[in-house]
Amino acid sequence: MKIAVLAGGISPEREVSLCSGKMIAAALTSRGHSVALLDPSKESPVLREQFFRTYDEIEKNSPVFDKSPPPENGVSITESVLGLLKSAQRVFLALHGGDGENGNIQALLGALGIVYNGSPPSACAVAMDKILTKKLFAASGILTPEYTVYLKGQRTPPLPPRYPCVVKPANGGSSVGVSFVMRPFGLEEAVEKALGQCERVLLESAVFGRELTVGVLRDKPLAVTEINPKNGFYDYNNKYIFGRTEEITPAPLSDELTARAMRIALKAHQAVGMRNFSRTDFILEQETGLLYALEINALPGMTATSLLPQAAKYRGIDYASLCEQMLEV
Repeated sequence: MKIAVLAGGISPEREVSLCSGKMIAAALTSRGHSVALLDPSKESPVLREQFFRTYDEIEKNSPVFDKSPPPENGVSITESVLGLLKSAQRVFLALHGGDGENGNIQALLGALGIVYNGSPPSACAVAMDKILTKKLFAASGILTPEYTVYLKGQRTPPLPPRYPCVVKPANGGSSVGVSFVMRPFGLEEAVEKALGQCERVLLESAVFGRELTVGVLRDKPLAVTEINPKNGFYDYNNKYIFGRTEEITPAPLSDELTARAMRIALKAHQAVGMRNFSRTDFILEQETGLLYALEINALPGMTATSLLPQAAKYRGIDYASLCEQMLEV
């Protein structure tokens, strides 16, 4: 197929997206596809051909390898990129955060009749909004930690359900802007940090235990992975710097717990309206054995340290095959 891979963009997760996109493009060309690797936030140069059969050609010609940042106040997707997407048989969205993951680009592509992979705009919008996600989890009978919401400019001070708490932007991913607050004196700084990413802040009761995640592919759960950061919590650096976190697939759990986590992940996938693939993050509370769902990801990372590829590998699906299966609509 002629496949356009979109990576980069203007969100805080731009660099992670570029890493995902390059790996996906290399994998798809290795399987014989013609691939264009495009940064939606940058104008694409007019070339005779943008779809290439080898990754070497992509490296020489793709604007993604231009090191300059996107223009300030740049758009989520340029007209020249949109024009190129119309000649693709399929668009692989390797975007993380912002308009690439909140349903806006998905809605635009759908309106133009451009076929893309992953979930529909409504599911992406819910998954990107942690408050909406938690409301939907609760309405679907999926256990999730207690929370309160603070809005930028709100007169009353932010107040979590209890301490310790986790403070995070309501929108966004890759743990950007997230803080653990053990006592009240650290709350104001954590809220200001989160407000730097989003005007709505989620203050969530901290649940202590084992961090788990479940990847879904072809609308079926793959495996449970346990996440053990060597220092601190599973923040941006621990997610993407090799060696900072130990990930174990399958997680060393009882058969009952494994089945329960996979069942709840599929329930969350279906409740939000995801299509084909997703990844749901959990905390298994140490004291009670309760499994709390934290959030669901519409476009999971696809870097060398990402979790969905690890779960697929455990099921005998190599990276290139995973990319092809993620293209199914």
